[in-house]
Amino acid sequence: MTKDVIISIKGIQLGAEEEPVIMTAMGTYHLTNGKHYIQYDEKIEDSDISLKNTLKISTFGVLLTKKGVQHSQMAFDLNETTRTVYQTPYGNLSLEVKTKSIQIKEASEKIEVKLKYSISDDVSKMSENELIIAIEART
Repeated sequence: MTKDVIISIKGIQLGAEEEPVIMTAMGTYHLTNGKHYIQYDEKIEDSDISLKNTLKISTFGVLLTKKGVQHSQMAFDLNETTRTVYQTPYGNLSLEVKTKSIQIKEASEKIEVKLKYSISDDVSKMSENELIIAIEART
């Protein structure tokens, strides 16, 4: 895989009638100790603000870290339910992420990750979700 990559992320809320959320960005890729690291900037919709994002993909799971005006870290791990704090302009939400499946396909110039997971607050399940991440070499 080359250092310069194109990242495409599609988020789907299963069972909802909402359109999928699709994001594409240019980024950088490197492989360290068997883990894939992808860094990219994500522009916040309807603003000039960007977040610095890092994806860490390994056989054990996926970690998505967002830094900037909104900071969050979501861990997708098949072995345990993880917690995250989602920052909003109205306050912080404490959420649980239960990963149901992780599929990682690796080729010489592309990596594709499919995640299925549910999100719950302290009281009840909020949504079932699917996240499809494609990282391709930029030519």
